[in-house]
Amino acid sequence: MDTTRRTLLRGMAAAPFAAAAGGLLVPETAYAAAPPKATVVMEGGVDGFLPWADASDRLRSTWTAATLAQVLTTATQQGTVVGDWDDREGAKNTVPEPFGFRYGFGWDGTRRAPDKTWDRRSNWYPQGITTTYDGYGGPLEGRSVVAVSWYAKGDGFEDRGARVSFVDVTGGPASPRYQHVLLVEPVQSSKAGAKPSFRPVSIHAGGMAWAGNFLYIANRPGETTHVRRGGMSVFDVSKLIKVTGRGKERAYGYDYLLPLHHIYENARGSRLLHSQLSLDRTRSTGVSLVVSEFRESTAQGVAARWEVDDRTGYIKRGEADESWWLGTRYVQGAVSVGEDAYYSANDRSAPGKLQGNLWRHKGRTGGPAFLGKLSKGPEDLSYEPVDGRSLWALGEHKHLRRVYRVRV
Repeated sequence: MDTTRRTLLRGMAAAPFAAAAGGLLVPETAYAAAPPKATVVMEGGVDGFLPWADASDRLRSTWTAATLAQVLTTATQQGTVVGDWDDREGAKNTVPEPFGFRYGFGWDGTRRAPDKTWDRRSNWYPQGITTTYDGYGGPLEGRSVVAVSWYAKGDGFEDRGARVSFVDVTGGPASPRYQHVLLVEPVQSSKAGAKPSFRPVSIHAGGMAWAGNFLYIANRPGETTHVRRGGMSVFDVSKLIKVTGRGKERAYGYDYLLPLHHIYENARGSRLLHSQLSLDRTRSTGVSLVVSEFRESTAQGVAARWEVDDRTGYIKRGEADESWWLGTRYVQGAVSVGEDAYYSANDRSAPGKLQGNLWRHKGRTGGPAFLGKLSKGPEDLSYEPVDGRSLWALGEHKHLRRVYRVRV
């Protein structure tokens, strides 16, 4: 495919700008400089092919247009009670309950996923998390939904790309129903008579945020072909597709597809590692998207914020409105709440430990303070104002996979 980009300016300023400075101090050292600039540009496809949004419409007319309500109503998987936080045979209470635990569930252990894999122990790894509170400020058509992203890893397994699980937690059921949806790139040549097609999206899906009808999914550089310099892939929940026959076979047995709509890519000269994503509805200035970095060798990871149009879900302009130093290593998820921030991070004080730590960064300056333990293999975070301040979190390791909410 010709990879010449089709740059769009809808919802953004025509040119990127420099990010504003954030906090300057972290536990290990005092930084003399502001965080590096963070800027993105928006693109909607590649030359020689229809824009992804148009190709999605063609796919929906080829197969069947679907809605999120249909996805949830036909959900094929059943969540389980949290139990002992460890699904391994004979294991009992080997994993401690996370700090501030209030609610959670495990993945289906009795029914295989549509591609014949087991959610508890397959080579699909859960990563990002977001909710309808992020997307719409509350339930959507009476349903409270948690969305979780997964990526495929292992010999030959990467071909399946990435998927999103939509989980109906209305009323906080102990065993919620959920449905997996495959993430795809819609493809159609702009030549006359060309037919629409799709292919799985190879992406780590390390973080996810729901903004209006868009699901933003993080892309570190080199993780996928359609975002070369790192950035965010954006999928349109209002353009879900149900496939049958050969389409279902090409989708590895999945009934539903979620198509790529557009991307935000680092502008040239911007080197932000888009590792995690979250949405912030707590600021008086409006809704914003927070991108944070995973760094192993230094605490000089950065978080950056972009204001989002709450009506359309688009980022308002290319320049980041705020940036700050995270001040700790191994950050797997970050949320901004009021003037504070919270981080999930791996504890690597001992080989193979990988216990999750939860940090509070008061005022997003100075150094974050330790709050308590999360589950092993911590990943993304999402904020929801339940029981005061609450955070959604999840674990990725086989047999230890849980989705849960903690009160902070």
